[in-house]
Amino acid sequence: MNYDYFTINFYPLLGLSFLMAFLWRNSHLDKKIRNNFYLLSALICIELMIYNLELYLSGITGYTMILTSVTAIGYCLRPIMIYFFILIVIRDETKKGIKIPLVFPFVLNIFYALSTFFTKLSYFYDDKNVFHRGPLGWTPHIIVMVYLMFLVMLCFNKTGKKKKFERYIILSISVVLTLGILAETMFGCYAVLRCAAVASLNIYYMFFQSAIYKDEIIEKHIEQTKMSENLNLQMVTALARTVDAKDSYTNGHSQRVADYSREIARRLNKSEEFQREIYYMGLLHDIGKIGIPDTIINKKGKLTDEEFNIIKSHPEIGAEVLSDITEMPNLYYGARWHHERYDGTGYPDRLKADQIPIEARIVAVADAYDAMSSKRSYRDVLPQSVVRSEIEKSKRTQHDPFIANVMLEMMDEDPDYNMKER
Repeated sequence: MNYDYFTINFYPLLGLSFLMAFLWRNSHLDKKIRNNFYLLSALICIELMIYNLELYLSGITGYTMILTSVTAIGYCLRPIMIYFFILIVIRDETKKGIKIPLVFPFVLNIFYALSTFFTKLSYFYDDKNVFHRGPLGWTPHIIVMVYLMFLVMLCFNKTGKKKKFERYIILSISVVLTLGILAETMFGCYAVLRCAAVASLNIYYMFFQSAIYKDEIIEKHIEQTKMSENLNLQMVTALARTVDAKDSYTNGHSQRVADYSREIARRLNKSEEFQREIYYMGLLHDIGKIGIPDTIINKKGKLTDEEFNIIKSHPEIGAEVLSDITEMPNLYYGARWHHERYDGTGYPDRLKADQIPIEARIVAVADAYDAMSSKRSYRDVLPQSVVRSEIEKSKRTQHDPFIANVMLEMMDEDPDYNMKER
């Protein structure tokens, strides 16, 4: 028998030692997957010990029954090892129903291994402990090949949801193990299959570990991003409420303008990123009023020219407050230009038509709708028909006609005038 004791024992044990060290240091892996790696490594060690015991007993006469039993155990282990490797590969991404049929081949192999005690169809040892194959002697190798074929199929099975790189790795492992089986059965190279099995396990673990690590980083990044966005939204909302609280009649105004602005943007088929930004712009469009005295904001009578000029300064104050926010550099658009008019007669910069950023044009329409549909210190809520008429008349003078039409469409879908109660 062609048997290199050093090769068949040293290299597989060295590979398993490395794997054990990796598993021990990376305790964050899913416990079930980690245990499967441990179990598979233990099975490889046991199979290696059985093979060495098999070689030892084959050189001693009088132990034929024990040798047959040891060989039977060895035949039982190989498909079980492939089975557990497949469980590691499919993980929880594949439905449990696919795992049940995988049990049958290695159960069949157990019956095959035990059949040697009752018939010589599988294999047997003669009085000199020489191994002989029966008519069904290649069955264990065929069963292992069935598992390897399943691995190949798994590479292209949509149910598995494997990434392209992982498919190549699994396919390569299947080819290497197949060549190892052929080398053992056809040329008697018993070390090749065991070295290939340990190397394949280490290679897949390295990929698995790096993939899990990458997924964890991505998951943590997504989680931190969501937390950051939620915190930003809560802070911006709190700031908007602080501004609205300066005027007892505009409670919730900024929130409603933000909602209307986002809905208009959605109907204009703007991206989610655009919708998110304009929502923030709507919340903060009146942030400049934080610098306006409460006596002027809450004055019930007519404002003097001086007081009105102070009120008109809130877009510039707001823009100055928001312009230094680099994470969203356009955030100040809504604050600075929501009082510009489409015909160029607005303030503070007297921009005209498309000179006004579309974000500001959207916020302007939303702001005008909420101003007319909510109660103010100097008047009650205007009827919806009046609001609609004013927005209709404001096309091309105060508002962008296209955006005004979107708001009119929203009003037409709200015959009971419930939108103002958001």
